[in-house]
Amino acid sequence: MKVILYLSIFCCFFNTSVYSQNETNITYGLKFGALQSRISNLPESIKGRDNTFDNSVMESKGAYGLEGGFFLNFKLYDTRVAIQPEILFRQSGEKVTYRDAVGKEFELGLHYSYLQIGALYKVYPYQGLNLGFGAFYGISLSPNNVTYTSNEAGGMYDVATRQFYQDGLEGADDFSLCFAAGYELHQSIHFDLRYYLGVKDVVKSNASSFQFIENQNKSGVICFSVGYSFHQW
Repeated sequence: MKVILYLSIFCCFFNTSVYSQNETNITYGLKFGALQSRISNLPESIKGRDNTFDNSVMESKGAYGLEGGFFLNFKLYDTRVAIQPEILFRQSGEKVTYRDAVGKEFELGLHYSYLQIGALYKVYPYQGLNLGFGAFYGISLSPNNVTYTSNEAGGMYDVATRQFYQDGLEGADDFSLCFAAGYELHQSIHFDLRYYLGVKDVVKSNASSFQFIENQNKSGVICFSVGYSFHQW
């Protein structure tokens, strides 16, 4: 229901904008890119209150993913300003590695997918060069997509441990501010570099026998993408 609601809002915005074509120049197209993401304070949340982690090292390594989807660009008439709403699919998350003094090692991965709905306010200071600022709401599509691998007993307990983390750590919806810089060529090819600054907790700690610490686990994403417009200004 939540996805349908957000898509309905986007469609209403699109219909309203189409009727104002005489005052704007409209382009639309697709974009696709690669990203590197992090989730803050994740090792601290995982360690919780378990003292057995005291003589160990747990580090965040970040994760790589993809982002792509549909955009509309409404360039306001006789200005250097445009509004660009987007619907995107994103894969992001975090990987955490662990090792201790006795040789135990494991890697825990949170692989979350989101339906991103938002918009950018773009300014064109020179030709196709543009700077943008906006906000995106990410609807969590895979809140329990967790991977776990270890060297303990040849991986004998990996399945049970992965289920433990799936039950205890659940992905939540994301909300982020977006800062962008890009360039649009005359042939309708777009290049775009963005940083998404998460402002809400994206990992929920559920009640379990293990006491996870409830931190503010916020996302941070750097993304480079290439887009193509099907209709030039």
